Amino acid sequence: MKRITIRWIIIASALSLVGLIVTQLFWINHALRLGEEQFNSRVTIAMQGALDEYVQNHQGKACDKTCGCLSVPARSDSLFINLEPAEIDSLMRVHFDYHGLDTIFEFRIVNCSSGKVLFEKTGKLKHKNYSLPHKISLSCLHHQESHRMEVQFNQPRQLIVKDMIQWLVASVIFLLIVIASFAFIVLTIVRQKKITEMRNDFINNMTHEFKTPISNISLACEVLKRPDISESPDRINRYIDIINQENRRMRSQVDRILQVAVRNREDLDVDRHPTDIHELIRDAVDTLCIEDCRKGAVIDLDFKAEKSELFIDPVHFTNIIHNLIDNAQKYATAEPEILISTSIHDSNFILEFKDNGIGITAEAQKHIFEKFYRVPTGNLHNVKGTGIGLYYVKTMIEAHGGTIAVRSEPGNGSRFIITLPL
Repeated sequence: MKRITIRWIIIASALSLVGLIVTQLFWINHALRLGEEQFNSRVTIAMQGALDEYVQNHQGKACDKTCGCLSVPARSDSLFINLEPAEIDSLMRVHFDYHGLDTIFEFRIVNCSSGKVLFEKTGKLKHKNYSLPHKISLSCLHHQESHRMEVQFNQPRQLIVKDMIQWLVASVIFLLIVIASFAFIVLTIVRQKKITEMRNDFINNMTHEFKTPISNISLACEVLKRPDISESPDRINRYIDIINQENRRMRSQVDRILQVAVRNREDLDVDRHPTDIHELIRDAVDTLCIEDCRKGAVIDLDFKAEKSELFIDPVHFTNIIHNLIDNAQKYATAEPEILISTSIHDSNFILEFKDNGIGITAEAQKHIFEKFYRVPTGNLHNVKGTGIGLYYVKTMIEAHGGTIAVRSEPGNGSRFIITLPL
């Protein structure tokens, strides 16, 4: 799948997800508003039911100036203004509880025209100004002397949310699942795309790695087939040396691929035993310089570690040394200068490879130890490699219980620091 196609799929999916989130939030907000309206309706029904029961209880009873809370004749308004506070409070508690409402509330009786508070029961609520009061008329007819009763609850929105908590929690959980799934899918697509690119780059690199030695061997064989070649023993030996050299190159590349591509981390066969790592480094450098050392390369050794005997696999560590020196030579713009030093710090053995190469960018440093990864160079293949050398190095060092780190800046060379427990 093309990169532009993947990009458009991710953009379309992201827009769809954003639309889904906005839609879900809209419906959650709409549900809260609807719940608030239902709450207000339940409060009004409960208050009206309490007043109706109060009227029914006092139907036909005489009313004088002292029977109500307003101390005014009943004829100046309807019976509803002559409420007995204790009784109406008790009735509202019963009706509020029946409708699933909070039984902790405050109420007052207010003159509609002047706003004067004729009676008020307070001291129950902690947040008086949290919401607007619920109102109901106490008069049969609305006129200048009409009165109303106002009831206020403590944090009514919590009651609304409490009634809807199961649906709200379910909506949030499903929304988070959708977001997490989308993020996982996007990351998987990006990761698979990266793996595909790395695989293609690996195939291209391997093609270039094997094409040159195969061509050289074929050319040398064609020359050796000529009848007149027998008259030039020097030329025969030279072409035989070419065939041997290219054959070693191909065998070395195949060995590296088999070491890493065929094996998993758990399957690595590490045969560790006490080994003098200083002697191992000297032997590895001598062998490498005889077989495949770049012309003009200088490899210096600076062994400061007092203890050099480590519990390691000498075969794999020889390969580690060869890989790091080979990288230093390949990425050197001038004659390679490589410094291999050792030291001991905090009961750890420190092995450091320093070179004068082109350096590594900060972004590339995050990936150089990944399998098949190579620093992107476009369509140029001036630096040969398979992208598994440093992965092999890191894998084997971790199999020995150690770590490897890189310190590098473009143009200033690189330092590979290996830390091994003593």
